[in-house]
Amino acid sequence: MLDDQRGGRRLARIASLTTAVVLAVLCAALGQVDGTGLFAPENWPDAGLVPGNATSPAWATVVFLPLLIGGSAVAVHRVVRAAAPRASARWVFGAVWSSLILVAFFAKLAYSVLLLAVAGPDGLHLIPTAGSLLAECGLTGAKYAAFGPLVAGPTALAYRIGVWRLRRKAVEGDQGVEGGERAAGHAGGADINQIAGFAWLPAGVAVALQAGTGAFAWAAGPIPGGFAVATLVAGGVAVLAGVALWRRVVAPGLPRARTGVTLWSLATTLTAAGVLGFAPLWVVDGFLNGFGGALFPVASVLVRVAEGVTAGACAGVVCAPWVAELAWRRRTEPSAERGRLAHVARWAPPVAIAAVLALASGTLPSGATGTPVTLVDARTQAAGRDLKGLLPLTVLRRDGQPPVIGDSAGRQVLLRGVNVNQLIDYGQPDPAKPTVWPLEDSDYALMARYGFDVQRLALSWSALEPERGVFDEAYLARVRTAVDQAAAHGIHTVLDIHQDTFSKYVTAAPGTRCRANASPEFGNDGAPEWATRTDGARACGFLGRDLAPNVQQAFTNLYDDTDGIGTEFARAWGRLAETFADEPAVAGYDLLNEPGPGNAPGVTSSVLLGRLYQQAITSIRAAEAKTRGGFHHLVFFEPSILWSGLGFDTTPPAGFADDPLLVFSPHLYSESITMDQGLGVTLTSIEQGYTTAERTARAYGAPLWSGEWGWFGEPEDFRSRFDRYLERQNADMLGSAIWVWKKACGDPQNDPAATTSGGGVVLYTCPDGKPLPSPAFEITALSQAYPRSAPGRLASLKSSVTDRDLRLSGTGAGILDVWIPGASRPATTVRGLTGVQLSEQPGGWRLTAQATGSYTLQVR
Repeated sequence: MLDDQRGGRRLARIASLTTAVVLAVLCAALGQVDGTGLFAPENWPDAGLVPGNATSPAWATVVFLPLLIGGSAVAVHRVVRAAAPRASARWVFGAVWSSLILVAFFAKLAYSVLLLAVAGPDGLHLIPTAGSLLAECGLTGAKYAAFGPLVAGPTALAYRIGVWRLRRKAVEGDQGVEGGERAAGHAGGADINQIAGFAWLPAGVAVALQAGTGAFAWAAGPIPGGFAVATLVAGGVAVLAGVALWRRVVAPGLPRARTGVTLWSLATTLTAAGVLGFAPLWVVDGFLNGFGGALFPVASVLVRVAEGVTAGACAGVVCAPWVAELAWRRRTEPSAERGRLAHVARWAPPVAIAAVLALASGTLPSGATGTPVTLVDARTQAAGRDLKGLLPLTVLRRDGQPPVIGDSAGRQVLLRGVNVNQLIDYGQPDPAKPTVWPLEDSDYALMARYGFDVQRLALSWSALEPERGVFDEAYLARVRTAVDQAAAHGIHTVLDIHQDTFSKYVTAAPGTRCRANASPEFGNDGAPEWATRTDGARACGFLGRDLAPNVQQAFTNLYDDTDGIGTEFARAWGRLAETFADEPAVAGYDLLNEPGPGNAPGVTSSVLLGRLYQQAITSIRAAEAKTRGGFHHLVFFEPSILWSGLGFDTTPPAGFADDPLLVFSPHLYSESITMDQGLGVTLTSIEQGYTTAERTARAYGAPLWSGEWGWFGEPEDFRSRFDRYLERQNADMLGSAIWVWKKACGDPQNDPAATTSGGGVVLYTCPDGKPLPSPAFEITALSQAYPRSAPGRLASLKSSVTDRDLRLSGTGAGILDVWIPGASRPATTVRGLTGVQLSEQPGGWRLTAQATGSYTLQVR
C-alpha cells in the first residue's frame, strides 16, 4: 500500500509537471504565431510581463496565465494522484483535457472580473453584463477544448511511461502495482450519490442559452418551441450523457478518492456533459436553418461548445457544494438518505430551478436605463418635406415582423448610398499627396444621378475637438455645408465618428523594430492626440493595422474612461447632436466606426463598448431634448472591427441600452477583406454574412443597416460577388452604404505604389489625379431601381443588377417613392396604386403613387 501511494504521488507529479510545461510552451509558441491573441491561448508576448498601469494588457500575464497554468497543474496533480497508478492513459487524457477546459473558464472569469473592477461599475447593468461574462468565459473554455489535446496528449504519454517504469520496478522487486490513493474515512467515488447532481444541468443550460442569446445570436437560427424546447433537449441530453460518463468512465477511476477530488471530477464531467448536450441543438439548427456553408459550421460548433462549457460550469458551481452537503448529511444522518421521499427531495431543487429559469428567460429586465422618445411635431415634418421629401427617420415596428427603418409618414425606408471620407483628418504618409479630395456640391449631384439617397459622412474626432473641451466651429460648419448640399439633392446623411487605428497619433517612431509577422504601425485617423493614450505599448501591427498593441491599449483606455476620455467622447457626440438636433436631413448618428477589440476582446469589445455607447446615447438624447425643435434621431451602433474581419463577433450585450431608435450597423465584408480571404479560404460567405447580421439585429430588436461593404482590386475578380451582395440585399429588403465615394492618392489606406485610386466609386489616376471611368457593371448595379420609401411594409423586392427590371410588393397607406435609372421612359405595371406619376431627373426617373392597402409594382 505504501509503495502504491508513493507510485501514485510520483505519477501525479509527472502528470502535473508535464501539464504545466506543455501548457506554458503552447501559450508561448502560439502567442508568438498569433500576435492578436484571438486564436492563441493568450497574446502575452506583446502584452508584456509586468503591468505598468491599471489598464495594461500585462494583467493577463500576471493573472490569467498563472491561474491557467498553475490551476491546471494542481487539478491534474490531485486527480491523477487519486487515480494512479490504476487508471489508464486514456482516462488520464480525459481528466487532463476536461480539467484544462474548466480551469480556463474560471481563470478567464477571474481576469474578467478584475478588468471590470478596473473599469468601474458605473453604467454596467447586472444581467446583460453577467451574461456577456459567462459567454466570453465559455468561449475561452471552448478555445481550450480545441487546444486541450495538445496538452492532454503529452501528459497522458508521460503518465503511461511513468506507469511502465513503476511496473518494471515492481516486477524487479516482485511487488504489485495497484490502486490509487486511498483515503479512509472520506466519502468519495461511488460512495457519494452524485447522480442526482446531474439534475442541475438543465439549469446550467438555461443560463448558458440566455447568455449565448446575448453574445452569440448570430450563430444559430430559431427552432420550434424556442428557449423552452432548447433547454429541454440540451438539458435532457446533457443529463443522460453526464450520468453515463460518470458511471462508466469517471467514477470507476476514483473508487475511494477524497471528497474534494470527487467533486472536482464531478464538475469536469458536468462540463463535458454540457458540451455533449448542445451537440443535438447544433444538428437541429443546421437542418432547420442551414449549416451556413463554407467554413461557418466551424464557428457555429465553437459557439455551441462555448455554451456547453458555460452550462456545465454553472451547473458545477451549484452542484458541487450541493452534493458535498448531501454527502455530509449521509455521514452524519444516515436516516436522511432512506425512503422514497428523501430520494425525490434530492432531485427536486435542481429540477425546479431549471424549470423556473426556462420560464423566466427572455422576460428578465435588462437593467438598462431608457431614454424617452420625443415625437416629431407637424412643423418639423413640414420642414422636412421642403428638403426634397427628406422626412425625419424612425423605427417602424409591427407584431410578428422584424423592425425596419421608416420615416415619420410611416413608410419603410431602405437608405442606399455611399460612404464619404472627404472630411476625415487622415495621417499623411506622403506630404506630396493629399489624403482626401475636396467635398463639393458636384459630388452630391453625381450621387443623385446614381440614385443614392444616403451618405454616411465620416467625421474625425481629432478635427471636431482638437483640444480637450474646445470644438472647432469651422469644422462643424463644413459638416453643416455637407449635410445641406446632400439634402438639396434628396440625400439623407448618417453622421459617423470615424476611426482607423484609433488615431493618426499611433504611428511608430522611426527605427521601430517589430517581431516576425508584424510591421511598424502607421496611424490613420480618429481620436485627437490628447485622447490617444497608448501607455508605451508596442506600435507594431499584426494581421493588419487595427490589431497593434498600442491601438488596442488606446481603445482600452477609451472603454475604461481613463482620465475621462470616454466621457469626453460622449460629450463630443452631444455637441454634434446639438448642432443637428432639429435637422430631418440627418438620418442619425453612427457612434463609432469599427471599434477596436481592446486588450480583452469579449469584455472590452462587448461589455465596456456597450457602456461607451450608452454614454454617447445619453449625451445625444440630452442635447436633442434641450434644443428648440429637436427630436430624437436614429442611433447606429457597430460591433467591433472583428466583425468586419471575420463576419461575426461577440457584440455589446442586448441590454446595453433600451433606446427604441437603435439600428444595428455591422460592416458586411464577407468574401472581400475578411481575414479568411488572406488565407485562401472562406469562413463566412456573403449570404451567411447577411444571415448572421440579421440574427443579431433580431436579438437586439433593432433594424439592420450595413454601414460599409465593398470589394477592392481588379473589377473582374469580384464582379460575381458584387452582384450576389446586391441580390441578397434586395431579397432581404435592406439598405447599405458602399465604401467609398472618392479615394485620394495620398489616402493612408491606398497602396503608395498604386497607379489608380482603387476602392472608390469615382476613380482617378495616381499620382496626377486624372479622372478614370468607373467599371460599367458597378455603376449599373449600384444605380439599380429601388423604392426610396414604401408605404407600410415591403413584402418582396427584386431588382436586376444588370438592367432595368424592378418588382416589389407591400402593404400600407401613403406615397410610394421609387428611383428608376435610365434615359428612356419606364414602362410600369401596377396593382393597388393610384395617381402614378413619373418625373424625369438627372440619371433617371422618380415614380410616385398612392397606396391604400396591398400593392404591387413592376418597372421595365
